[in-house]
Amino acid sequence: MSASFFCLFFPVVAQSAVFTQSDDSHFDIQRLKEKREALPFSLKSLGGKQVSLGDFKGKPVMLFFWACWCGSCTDELPVIEKFSAGKKDQLAILTIAIDGEKESRIERFVKKKNITLPVLLDVKEKVARSYGVTMVPATFFIDREGFIIGMIRGERDWSSKEAWPAIKDFFSLR
Repeated sequence: MSASFFCLFFPVVAQSAVFTQSDDSHFDIQRLKEKREALPFSLKSLGGKQVSLGDFKGKPVMLFFWACWCGSCTDELPVIEKFSAGKKDQLAILTIAIDGEKESRIERFVKKKNITLPVLLDVKEKVARSYGVTMVPATFFIDREGFIIGMIRGERDWSSKEAWPAIKDFFSLR
């Protein structure tokens, strides 16, 4: 995305919805007062496979929008990779790269950092725009029924002891 894409974050979903702070103030997840249907999408992964949000219906999903030119994103993605270990049966984590036509840059970064999470390519930034993302990193939480129930603006410490309990509580996981 263009350099102007990092300044503001006001998601489309937030225009008609009100967010509240989660009960876990340490992790700062903003919860939607009224859940909104997640906009469907299908994107090519780095491996060339088409991946659709609908493929994960029935499972909680964490969508992480990021870019290689974003320092916070490149710091956070390897930590999310470690966070995901042992949790893939309970939570689908999809990363969406918004680097435009820079697929080779994304591939180099993913290889260098040993990222195994699905990396989806939002080449024309259509999915990011449809979700109202105007700043990265941005994380959306989608429940088992396909509704957006929360979001995080900016970077978080996914290695903190609060991270997994906050996510488990947020999605009512065991």
